[in-house]
Amino acid sequence: MQSQYQKAGQTLTHYYDFGNPEKGTVVFLHGWRSEAAAFAETLKTLASSGYRVIAPDLPGFGKTTFPKGAAWGLSDYLVVVTDLLDSLELKEVILIGHSFGGRLAIKLAATKPEYVGQLVLASAAGFIRKKTLTKRLAKLVRPLFQPAFMQSLRKRIYKMIGAEDYVSTPELRNTFRKVIAEDLTELMTSVKARTLLVWGDEDKMTPLSFGERMNKLIADSKLVVLSGVGHFPFIEAREAFEEHLIQFLNE
Repeated sequence: MQSQYQKAGQTLTHYYDFGNPEKGTVVFLHGWRSEAAAFAETLKTLASSGYRVIAPDLPGFGKTTFPKGAAWGLSDYLVVVTDLLDSLELKEVILIGHSFGGRLAIKLAATKPEYVGQLVLASAAGFIRKKTLTKRLAKLVRPLFQPAFMQSLRKRIYKMIGAEDYVSTPELRNTFRKVIAEDLTELMTSVKARTLLVWGDEDKMTPLSFGERMNKLIADSKLVVLSGVGHFPFIEAREAFEEHLIQFLNE
């Protein structure tokens, strides 16, 4: 995968960009405390199928640093994403968002529809759950290390965040609070892009009920449920995920 950097918003953003846009351009937005490389195998599959694929490390994760200062909300992250798309002269992309990346994808599709041609939400977040921050953090960090793909990231992430302190910097801790406090329920009704929802029926972080609710709120949407799969469908059931994804893109 070709690694590049681009000034976007307040950050020097690292991203992968490769493949040929014969069939279109796919942009991946990863989850919280994840990184673009989590999509590596699916990125390669789509690139070999005739798509240009772009996957940024969102600020604070992977190789993109988080700027010091005030806590960010979703709108601040969206500035980075839209600046990157503008710098690459891209509109009407196929946008894929996982978990936190799904939050961003929903807000982008609802508020700046010119950027999104088709939308894919994999185990996306977007609703408010009434749990304490500590419990939410514990549930978020635990599954991150369960898939075999993530095992190689364990030591680096533990070193970065500390064994017990999931969010090691005040900026990210406060940003996380700000991000999960934003309810996107109303915005979902404004999404006009054709949308594929992919969920695992054993997802404990963003439960299947989220996908079912989104399917009712987003006008042109289709929900695919993968049996025996948790929060990382593109890793835990990659072949099935890619099959449904490519079928959706070819329709």
